Amino acid sequence: MLKVKNIKKSYGETTILAGISFAIERGHKIALVGENGAGKTTLLKIIAGLVEQDAGLVETVRGARVGYLPQSFMASGKETALEYLRKTSGINEAESFKNELETKKDFSKKDKVNYNEALADYKRLGGYSFEHKAKNILVGLGLKVSDADKNLATLSSGQKSKIALAGILLKGADLLLMDEPTNNLDIPALIWLEDFIKNSMAACIMVSHDRRFLDNTMNKVMELNKQTRTINITGGTYSNYLITMFKKTAREKEQYRLQKEEISRLNDLAARKREAAKKGAKWIGTDNDKFLIGFKRNRAGKSMRTAKVIEKKIGRIDRLKRPFEKDPLEIKIEADQSKTDIGIKLTKVEIGYKDGSFKAGPFSLEIKRDDKIGIMGNNGSGKSTLLKTIAGLLPALSGELIFGADTKIGNLTQEHENLPERESLGQFLIDKGGVKPQEVFPLLAQFGFKDNKVKENIGALSPGEKTRLLFALFQTMSVNVLLLDEPTNHLDADAIDALEEMLTSYKGAVALVSHDRYFLEKINLDKTYILSEGKLSVIPHLDHLLAS
Repeated sequence: MLKVKNIKKSYGETTILAGISFAIERGHKIALVGENGAGKTTLLKIIAGLVEQDAGLVETVRGARVGYLPQSFMASGKETALEYLRKTSGINEAESFKNELETKKDFSKKDKVNYNEALADYKRLGGYSFEHKAKNILVGLGLKVSDADKNLATLSSGQKSKIALAGILLKGADLLLMDEPTNNLDIPALIWLEDFIKNSMAACIMVSHDRRFLDNTMNKVMELNKQTRTINITGGTYSNYLITMFKKTAREKEQYRLQKEEISRLNDLAARKREAAKKGAKWIGTDNDKFLIGFKRNRAGKSMRTAKVIEKKIGRIDRLKRPFEKDPLEIKIEADQSKTDIGIKLTKVEIGYKDGSFKAGPFSLEIKRDDKIGIMGNNGSGKSTLLKTIAGLLPALSGELIFGADTKIGNLTQEHENLPERESLGQFLIDKGGVKPQEVFPLLAQFGFKDNKVKENIGALSPGEKTRLLFALFQTMSVNVLLLDEPTNHLDADAIDALEEMLTSYKGAVALVSHDRYFLEKINLDKTYILSEGKLSVIPHLDHLLAS
């Protein structure tokens, strides 16, 4: 299906990919993993033909259709959702070509071959039942049948993302290249997409930080190593890969330790033999016994020869490289609990927009100083709108919001719209967090930023880097209320682990929206709410939502 041979790619002096080679067959489902900046998106774009490699080859089976979904891609245009799907799936082109051939008067042999191919392509894409097929996929992704006839400009960003995904799935691709397709999906849509991918015969290369999704859909893992810029492929699920890599790292560390100890032992032994040889060669004694002097000097010669043999043995040892150990990312947000008036109370609050495009509520909710609550619901139900209202970014349509006088809010929005794009990272932390100039470099280093990033504009950062920057700010501010809208989106596995660890020990209040099932299970929420049809209600447990 696909062969990638010795792909190399650099930008300036920065190597991104250093000789990547692999092959996948029909039905293979591969999770492409690695740290942020390892080159995952670049590799997908090269395979899709959107970026040219410096060296190497990408070969696909003749006639294979490739579907590529970029990260954070949304459908756009002035047409309806269904018109967009007809265009992007390719059925408009297939139908037009078929109809053109049907109206030809002089039908040559070549026309007949072309017509049969066009008809087969038209049928493969759904043919006359395409609209039914498209609407089924939209419903599976959590949209309404009526959304198919709506103009794209009237839809939310979440809805547009789902329509873009539907367009890729409707292509009937033989190879799917998907870059973070789960970021804008709610839990029902995630489960539907899992079933679609598992039942599809298409090969798939998937970038996702949703561990449960990868476990449920992928059968191989391809890791891009950020240090070597090469790949390592393992069979099995993502969880199997984590176990394999943990054991491999532990084994390499132990082998390195044992070899280091053995080299040290041999060096000590060689040094002792040399020292013995040195003493024996100079030994004179007290009675000028020539036989004893000869014996001592002969033994000294043997000691020197033994020392040289040992040193040659040391020289022949194939030295193991010290296993790379990345400094673990730590998020250390110590909530300021020095005062007592901390929390947020909503009483009969109605959320939405004054133009009437969206409205939910009224409902009441109290977030106390150490509450950890999760807000679930389908896309478009108002979860992000609720968090924006609580954060004070969006005024309530009615009702009362009361903030404790000592409340310090750290607000992480999905789109990072609360970040000044033209300000540098360092200046942002100095202005917003009160960080001293000499503390900027070590603080950013703690969150995985290199020194050359300090003076970069925030607008140049990736979404994952923007999330880490906001957590660095929250740490300096000692916020005591965290509002987190899809916090695991765009973070790599190490950063998600660090976030989970921080939240389990965090003493402040947390209100979060997330579709990451593994993440939600790890952080032990005190309460889980579901926002549906304008109403906010408590559900017994996350399992209740998944079962429903």
